[in-house]
Amino acid sequence: MSVRVQCIKCGKVGRIESSSQEAETVKKLYCSCTNPKCGHTWVEELVFSHTLSPSALDFSDQIREKLQHVPPAEQVKLFAGLG
Repeated sequence: MSVRVQCIKCGKVGRIESSSQEAETVKKLYCSCTNPKCGHTWVEELVFSHTLSPSALDFSDQIREKLQHVPPAEQVKLFAGLG
C-alpha cells in the first residue's frame, strides 16, 4: 500500500519527504507539493482508526490451529461482538 497526498493549495500530488512516529497509532508525514509554481509544504497525520478483523497474532498457536478448521462464516459468529 502506498499513501498518496494531495496539496490543499493547488490540488496537485504531493511528495512525502519524511515521517516521524508520534505514537503507536499516529505518524506525522512531512509533505511538499510537486508543482514548482506552488511550493507548499505541510504536515499530515496518519492515524489508526479501528480494527475490522482481529489479527491472528492475538491468539495462541493452539487457538489459531483450531480456527483453521472452522469455516469463515462460523468464525464471524464466534467473534461477533468482540470488536
